[in-house]
Amino acid sequence: MRCDPIQAVLAAWAAKDLPARLDVTETAKLLGFAEHDIQILMGCGKLSPLGDPAPNAPKWFAAIEVIRLAADHEWLNRATKEVSKHWRQKRERQRKPKACLHSGKGGSALELREKSSPKSSPNERWKGDEGAMTSDERTIENSA
Repeated sequence: MRCDPIQAVLAAWAAKDLPARLDVTETAKLLGFAEHDIQILMGCGKLSPLGDPAPNAPKWFAAIEVIRLAADHEWLNRATKEVSKHWRQKRERQRKPKACLHSGKGGSALELREKSSPKSSPNERWKGDEGAMTSDERTIENSA
């Protein structure tokens, strides 16, 4: 019995004239997902690339494995649920207001800017000292 599904996969592979390795674009097209969904499937462990590529390296997938997954109804169901869950959680994260700006604990955005700025600028320090020269006076004195 095991030979029949393998033979069907090999026949499909030969009929499609696919190479042994598929890139992300070809894999997404064969599985029926968007290209950006392939990264989500790799992240949740539903799809694994060949070798041990670096995070920023191009990913390659075994064509025979991708065809087998495309024929597996249960895998497609679980993978679709994972992708849907990812995008739903991302939308929920974007809808949540920023805690420091709207919760009352952090204050308003203006208060946050005031707290993060220095107490006085160099020009304010010159103006505040009695008998000290202002920046304008220093400029005139240096140019003379």
